[in-house]
Amino acid sequence: MRKKSIAGFFALVMGVFGLHHFYLNNRKRGILYFAATVLLFIISINKDAPIVLIMGLVATIDAMVLFSMPTEEFDQKYNSVARQAQRAEQFQRNLPQRPLEKALPTPVTNPFKASGVQKFKEYDYEGAIGDFKKALEAKYDDPAVHFNLACSYSLVERTDPAFFHLTKAVHFGFVDFDKIENHQALAYLRTQPEFLEFVKNGYQRFGTPPTAVQEEKLVMEDKPQREETLLEQIKRLGELRNKGILTEEEYVVQTKKVLGN
Repeated sequence: MRKKSIAGFFALVMGVFGLHHFYLNNRKRGILYFAATVLLFIISINKDAPIVLIMGLVATIDAMVLFSMPTEEFDQKYNSVARQAQRAEQFQRNLPQRPLEKALPTPVTNPFKASGVQKFKEYDYEGAIGDFKKALEAKYDDPAVHFNLACSYSLVERTDPAFFHLTKAVHFGFVDFDKIENHQALAYLRTQPEFLEFVKNGYQRFGTPPTAVQEEKLVMEDKPQREETLLEQIKRLGELRNKGILTEEEYVVQTKKVLGN
């Protein structure tokens, strides 16, 4: 991934030649800076005037803009593709399990878990939810599947099921709390007012583990909702893009899928 500090440094020391633009994969602008510097240098020699310093001023302004730009804005402009690949790789990582005193036999591969991950990578979050729920039928205490479900529900903005499965993930041994605090797929869930209380309660929606009645209510809310209309799906995708949960590329892919249904 490209670094904001490196881009700013290049702009400051070699910006007149467009090095920072080449680093940011903006070749056309880099070539333009290089050509302009050479041209102004020739004019400066002929006119005996330091006109070439204009490019130095432009490069300095570029450096100031890059150094002062928020990291989130920089990543969105210059690292969107890299972030998508990193997020997909991070999502496939093996999640830590609770330590066991005795070694367990090699588990049987759950095909629905794998297909759910694949659908998640293809931005088919509703399809991923369906497969992950089928995976739970084979092994309900799998913390990775519950975490994946929480991510999927967060991306479609279904708060209660997302909190429910995140609680279950922690209950069954999910201990990567840094991922809960920073995973891009859980961005929507972290914006909810009850999230801070959820963290304070030990990653539980309630102060104590849910009662049988509360859990039954959450399970009922976990059931698929009515099918969205085409307009509703496109509107929801637009909202996810505006909130930064979907990149522009992901938004285009998802919209094409919706229109192709």
